[in-house]
Amino acid sequence: MAKDPAFLFYATDFYEGTRMMLPEERACFIDLLIYQHQHEFIPTDLKRVAMYCAGINEATLKATLEAKFKLCDKGWYNEKMQTVVLERKSFSNKQSVNGKIGQFWKKSKAILNKKEYVRLRETLVNTTNIDLLNLIKETVIDKAMLIAMLKHLEDEDRNEDVIKKEELIFPFDSEDFKSHWGILVKQAKWKNKSPEALQAALKKLSIVKEEVATQAILDSIAGNYQGIFPENVKIGNNGQFTEN
Repeated sequence: MAKDPAFLFYATDFYEGTRMMLPEERACFIDLLIYQHQHEFIPTDLKRVAMYCAGINEATLKATLEAKFKLCDKGWYNEKMQTVVLERKSFSNKQSVNGKIGQFWKKSKAILNKKEYVRLRETLVNTTNIDLLNLIKETVIDKAMLIAMLKHLEDEDRNEDVIKKEELIFPFDSEDFKSHWGILVKQAKWKNKSPEALQAALKKLSIVKEEVATQAILDSIAGNYQGIFPENVKIGNNGQFTEN
């Protein structure tokens, strides 16, 4: 575990948890927390640990460990400290990722023209920061790299569209319907659906008129829905759902 130079200290929790401890026990507790923070686990060799807790006898050390720490196969640990360390590490990692992604977009905006930048944004709209970081790590961000990346991503999108169109049976042949469907399956909640799930959605749309099916697709996109609900579409003068 990397040595983080600091950890959050919750004063109220510490006070409430140590108010009945003797001064030497409280001092021992702080020393042990610091040791855990720097080394992850406290050794079971009490004589060695006592050297770290200066001026504390072995009986006090043992009593403090048993009162405030748990023993596992790796040694002693305090649950609260373990949680605080993991939360801080997770937050630091997230901040690091966000910072690197922010720098990527800043450089991209400076290097690419407006049209190219917008295309790159649209192509990566459903890509998580972690996935994007994996795409750009250990790579020099320059125009050649960004243009190549954009072309690669657009080619992948085209290939996915071709595969999905070849595999699926559409209830309507119009380009308007297929265009709206293509937008739907690129949404975050749809892009990883299996061909079987997509075909089931198309089958559900096949029992209604094309305008109802198209509106159901638009409703799903607008509402960021995981499913599609033609039965909720209201079309016509009477505002009622219409079937084929």
